[in-house]
Amino acid sequence: RVLFSLLLLTDPLDQALAGKDTWFLEQTKKQPVRRPERMKKKPSNLPAVEVIAPGGSYNPSFQSHQALLLQAHEVEVKRQKAEDKLERQLSFPTAAEAPTQETVFQEQCEGLLEEESDNEERQEGPSKPQEEGLPEDSASVSQFPRMAAGEKKTERQRKKEKEAKRRKAREVGEKMARLRRQNLFQLRSIRLQVKQWEAELLRRKQLRKAKREAEANKPKRLGRLKYEDADLDVQLRTELADSLRRLKPEGSILKDRFKSLQKRNLIEPRERAKFKRKYRVKYVEKRAFREIT
Repeated sequence: RVLFSLLLLTDPLDQALAGKDTWFLEQTKKQPVRRPERMKKKPSNLPAVEVIAPGGSYNPSFQSHQALLLQAHEVEVKRQKAEDKLERQLSFPTAAEAPTQETVFQEQCEGLLEEESDNEERQEGPSKPQEEGLPEDSASVSQFPRMAAGEKKTERQRKKEKEAKRRKAREVGEKMARLRRQNLFQLRSIRLQVKQWEAELLRRKQLRKAKREAEANKPKRLGRLKYEDADLDVQLRTELADSLRRLKPEGSILKDRFKSLQKRNLIEPRERAKFKRKYRVKYVEKRAFREIT
């Protein structure tokens, strides 16, 4: 039996592979599984145990208690608005609010008159440029009249065409030189535009970074349901106790830990499974019960 020391820095199982080819070892030796980078980071930076607001103490100050009551009131108002919206969407209209044939016809006719006027403008639009283009075509035809199929150009006509080509090339060259000079004078404005563009890119980068940092501590959507914050444990002013002996217990430690795991993206939000009976209930009357009755 071979004994190995735990203080050895080298693995004794690798001694048989010493001195062999690297490619051979990569293809034959079983490599350890590389741990992914995401497992080295926490799913959320939120603390495991969050401290309750000062207004939740057994003997809070007036300002902190009112701030907690205001926060609970805003939560209730938001919940009530969501319920009212759902009720409005699902409520069946009354006889006075029910749609009639006239209202249905008006809804179906909305936008038809505007579309007809747009189509008329589109049909009238292309005809104008064609009419305006007639003088240009006629001018080009009059400047360079077409020659007959068997007729040759004279020396004068050839010289005119060459001169027109040279003039056109000269005008194009002068125009390009003029544009280059104008661009040279626009160097200051171009630099200003580049600085503005870089400043805009930096601003967008900072916004994206701030958005990522803000969403890093928010609960993510891990499953079918969204995370919902737990109800605030708040007591009214008349319910506050003057000592710890008369303090009324609020909340549940189990629910608090369960919500903390959901908020820190460790488990997905879930709802209680509904009980569904697989077989119907069968009542059996036993002999002992029958004898008593």
